[in-house]
Amino acid sequence: MKQDIRNLFKEEDELKTLPEDHSTEFLEKLRKQSKKEPSFSWLKIVAVLLIALTIGFSVYYNQPKAVKVSPIIAQVEAVEAQYMASIEEEWQSFIAIANDDILVERFRKKLKELDLDYQDISMQFKSDSNNILIIEALVANLQTRLQILKDIQKHIKILNQKNEHHENTI
Repeated sequence: MKQDIRNLFKEEDELKTLPEDHSTEFLEKLRKQSKKEPSFSWLKIVAVLLIALTIGFSVYYNQPKAVKVSPIIAQVEAVEAQYMASIEEEWQSFIAIANDDILVERFRKKLKELDLDYQDISMQFKSDSNNILIIEALVANLQTRLQILKDIQKHIKILNQKNEHHENTI
């Protein structure tokens, strides 16, 4: 479709004049168009706000909260920490002076059973931290473990002294 550009301009001169009702027709078509396609910009704004609020609330509620520990729980945890440190110290000194592997293993199993009992009692304490009987059971368990270790060490020391005394007399 090759055309001479000059011919196009000649034809264009005829089209230069617009019809008289052109502006009214244009405005009428514009009104009809705007009525057919409602503007969803306000919906977009509401959607963005809802998404922002949802993200804000999820971030706010998923942040770790500072847990307030009741005084009873704090005291029990402090006592537990002291007993556990003493038990570990006694266990290490027991292992250092014990010569009998069977004896060590027997008491390791006994302490493991007491530890399992302690874990059960601890779970009960978490569900009912105001029950004094549970708190007493926790402390009694720790005292039992510590006392077993101290008794074993005394017994081993007595046996070692008797062995030394017996060796010195021979």
